[in-house]
Amino acid sequence: MKRASSLLIAIASLLPVTTTTSSQEDIVVHSLVAQTSEVNPSVSTVFAVLTKSIESRSATVGQALSLKTITDIVVKGEVVVPKGSNLLARVKEVVIKGKDAPQSVLSVIIEKAVANNGLEVPLQAIIAAVAAPQNNSLDSDPTYGMMHSNEPKMAGSAGGASRTGALSASSKAGSNAAIATAELKGSMDHGLLLDPDSQGAVGYEGLSISWQLTTPPPVTVFAIKGKNVKLDAGTQVLLRMATPRISR
Repeated sequence: MKRASSLLIAIASLLPVTTTTSSQEDIVVHSLVAQTSEVNPSVSTVFAVLTKSIESRSATVGQALSLKTITDIVVKGEVVVPKGSNLLARVKEVVIKGKDAPQSVLSVIIEKAVANNGLEVPLQAIIAAVAAPQNNSLDSDPTYGMMHSNEPKMAGSAGGASRTGALSASSKAGSNAAIATAELKGSMDHGLLLDPDSQGAVGYEGLSISWQLTTPPPVTVFAIKGKNVKLDAGTQVLLRMATPRISR
């Protein structure tokens, strides 16, 4: 208990009343470090991609989020969580803009990484930056282009006009699933949209990212002045974490 109390005091002491954007990054890193039991632990980064869209207007507290790593997590020169592993997270808080709330909020906690061999690695991590999927990722995809060109044509109105691409409900569902899969694959196959020093939201107008670090685990807070916080499938994220400890 004494150890836990000292830990919380150490974290709280790192949070000033106001900070500049550049100093916030240092505070986040040092706060993550303070949430480990090591005296001078290092900080690791990993890039990942969101596998399914999430939005505050339909999200619930405790809802699971899944991301897939697109780079390795390396500890002391050893790959402990390889590219293609799953990162598991959950929704901590949801706020919908209204009379008593000036903005919509979606807060998440990163819990652990699960490698392909089943190894589970607990994480103390925050999302430092996000980048929206590139709009042209499907237009440049030859597979999607071929699918689109082969969409069935159906007779139109009684006036004799015809429409192309008018699909049944089941066909639309299948097409939407294929599009989502293509977007996710495109985000993983294309180059990184962020770099290790990135911070904030790229391609999401009005979206801000902050962190709650007063008590572990660290919480990443997405907020917007509109009525809905939405992160699309295929969104790339940069995570910063206290270097994970691997049990042998």
